[in-house]
Amino acid sequence: MCGIVGYVGKNKNAMKVLMDGLQCLEYRGYDSAGIAILQNETIEIIKSKGKVSSLSHKLKAKGIVESELGIAHTRWATHGIPNEINSHPHRQGSVTLVHNGIIENYTQLKADLVLQGYSFTSDTDSEVACGVIDSLYKQYRDKHKTLQQANAMFRGSFAFAIVFDDDIKTLYAMRRNSPLIVAFKEDEIYVASDVPAILKYTNKYTLLEQDEYAVLTKHEVEIYSLQGTRREYEIKTAAMEVVDIQKEGFDHFMLKEIHEEPKVVSETMRFYLGDGISDLMSRLPDLSIYKELYMIGCGSAMYACMVAKSLIESKARIKVELEVASEFRYKNPILTKETLVIVVSQSGETADTLASLQLAKENNVDTLAIVNVVGSSIAREAKYVCYTLAGPEIAVATTKAYCTQVALLSLIGLSFSVIYQKVSKKEIEEIINEIKNIENTLSNVVNDGQYEVAAKIISKFSNVFFIGRGIDYALCMEASLKLKEISYIHSEAYPAGELKHGTISLVEKGTPVIAIITQQNILEKMISNMKEVKARGASIIVIASEDLEVDLDIFDYRITIPKSNSYLQAITAIVPLQLLSYQVAMLKGCDIDQPRNLAKSVTVE
Repeated sequence: MCGIVGYVGKNKNAMKVLMDGLQCLEYRGYDSAGIAILQNETIEIIKSKGKVSSLSHKLKAKGIVESELGIAHTRWATHGIPNEINSHPHRQGSVTLVHNGIIENYTQLKADLVLQGYSFTSDTDSEVACGVIDSLYKQYRDKHKTLQQANAMFRGSFAFAIVFDDDIKTLYAMRRNSPLIVAFKEDEIYVASDVPAILKYTNKYTLLEQDEYAVLTKHEVEIYSLQGTRREYEIKTAAMEVVDIQKEGFDHFMLKEIHEEPKVVSETMRFYLGDGISDLMSRLPDLSIYKELYMIGCGSAMYACMVAKSLIESKARIKVELEVASEFRYKNPILTKETLVIVVSQSGETADTLASLQLAKENNVDTLAIVNVVGSSIAREAKYVCYTLAGPEIAVATTKAYCTQVALLSLIGLSFSVIYQKVSKKEIEEIINEIKNIENTLSNVVNDGQYEVAAKIISKFSNVFFIGRGIDYALCMEASLKLKEISYIHSEAYPAGELKHGTISLVEKGTPVIAIITQQNILEKMISNMKEVKARGASIIVIASEDLEVDLDIFDYRITIPKSNSYLQAITAIVPLQLLSYQVAMLKGCDIDQPRNLAKSVTVE
C-alpha cells in the first residue's frame, strides 16, 4: 500500500504526470514517496520519507524535468518502518518496481534469493518481489514467462508497475487482489491504483482483472492472462470529474464531504425508492427467499452494518449476524441456502471483506455487495451488487460514504419489513415523505453550529466515552471511531448499561461522556446511566432527538437533532457527531484529511 502511478508517452510528460498523480493519491494515506524515472537511458530512483512535497524538493534539486517513462509510489508501511530505505521504488538487478499489497510468503522467497547471492537493503516484502522477478528473468530471458511464473510463486495480494533495464521504453503491470487501472490518451499510457491519479489527463481507462498482466508502450496496451492469452478490453469513461477531487473552497475534504451528505443521501435513497415501494422491491434483489442475514464489513462499514442489524432485527424480525471481515474469513461459519451474506465496502477493494465474500461463495451462499465504486473487485465477485451514490470520497475518514451505506441498508431493512408484513401502509407513506425531504433535513443539521461548544469541551481531554443503547450504541461506535481517527483522542463506545461493569472506574472529574438518545423507549434507562457517570464527575454531552425531554441538571451541554422515522434517524443523528469530531481535530491542529498511520483503501490483511 498505498498509491501507484506510472506513465509512458512520446510527450516526455512523465515527471509532471507522476507528481500530479502522487498528489492526487495523497488522500489514500501514506508515510513516504518515491519515483523511478528514465534519464539518459537509465532508470534513476529518488525517494523521500514524509510528504510528496519533500520528494518534489529533491526532484527539483536534481533538475529532472522531462522523461518519457516513469513509475511512482506513495507507501503506507506494512513491512519495515517508514523511512527512505523502505520506501518504493525498489530495485534488484535489472528490475525496478513499485508494489501495493503484501507478499505473504516473502520470508521463504527471500531465503531462496539469499542462497542465489542476492542481498537486501530494506525490510520490505516488495524488494523481495523485485528480486524474484529479476531472478526469474535471468533464468527465462522472457518477460511474459517471467511474470507468469512470478505470479504463481507469490502468495498474497499485489499490484505491480515494473520496468526492465533492457526494455526501458515499456511499462509492465500485474495484479492480484489489489486494484490497478490502465488509462489512455493519444500516444500516452498511464497505470494507476485509482482513477483520481490520472483524471487531470484523461477519463478513459480499463481495469486489469484478477491475475492479469499488461505490457504498455506509448502506442499500445496489451493485456494477457496467466496462460499468455491476449484479451480484448473495454475502454471505460470515468464518471467523476476533476472538480470531484478538489476542495472547492472548503478547508478540508472531510468538511466538503460532510456538506455533500444531504445531496448524496437523498440521491441514493430516491434512486432505489423511485416512485414508491414497488420500485424499491424491483430495484433490489429478490430478498424474500432469505431467512437469515450475515452482514460483514471493516471499520465504518461494519458500524453501518451494526445500525442495519439493530434496525432489521427490531423492525423486520429477521435474524442478522454481524461479523468483522478479518474474523469471518478465518471462521467456519454456519451458512445455509436461506442465508444471504451482505458485504459492505466503500472502495470495493477492502482485502478482508473481499476474502470474506470469496469464503461465502465457496460455501455456495448468495452474496450481496454494497459498494461505492462501480466495477470494483467486490462488485464484480458478488452475485448481487447495490451501489451507493456517494461519489468520490477523498478524506481518509469516511463520512458521506458511511451515510449512504446506512441509507441503502435502511432501505434493505424496509424491504424486509414489507416482505414480512411488519410495516403498515401509513408508516410507509410517512417514510416516503421523509425521504422526499431528507436533503432539506440533513442540510439544516449540517449548517447547525451546536457542536462547536461541545468540541471545545472535548478537545481539552485525552479520554472520552460514548454511551447509547440499541441503534444508538451502533452510532456510538462510529462516532467514537471518527473522533479517534482524526483527533487522536482516545475514545471508547459502550452500551450505556455496560459502562458500570468495570470501565466506569476510568471516569474522572470532567471526563467527557457523550450520550446519544434517539429512542423514547430507552430514555429513562439512559437518564439513569447518565446520572451514574455524573455522580463520578463526568461532563455529559447529550445528543438527543427533539422530542425527548432531559432535565437540565443531568447534562452539561445538549445537541438537539430532528426527530425522524426510525428507518432514517441514524442518518440524521450521525451528522453532528461527524462535525463534532471535525471541530475537535481543528482545535487540536490535526491533519484532518490524512490522519497519521491510516490509509483510505485497505488492500492488505
